[in-house]
Amino acid sequence: MEVRRKAMSIVLSMTSGRNAKDVMLFLKKQLLRTQEQDFDKASEYRQLLIQSIHVLAIRFSEVATSVVHALMDFLGDSNNPSALDVVAFVRSVYCRFVQ
Repeated sequence: MEVRRKAMSIVLSMTSGRNAKDVMLFLKKQLLRTQEQDFDKASEYRQLLIQSIHVLAIRFSEVATSVVHALMDFLGDSNNPSALDVVAFVRSVYCRFVQ
């Protein structure tokens, strides 16, 4: 899991406006993949992905709307920290972009 965290940190630091859409699409696919039964440490990885999506959505507002619906599926997640991260994401996006 530590390798995933370091890799995600590198990805977030190297993401620019030109590739933000592609990175967000990849993160969204990975997030949906964590719902599979045989995924190793799915809840920890899911939380990392949600937090990373949150960071990218705040940094690049043009990609924020593309992930809101995908994240809503995780509101009822049995992993409480992931659900709380989704709520924080939605609140942050709403406060920042809806006026």
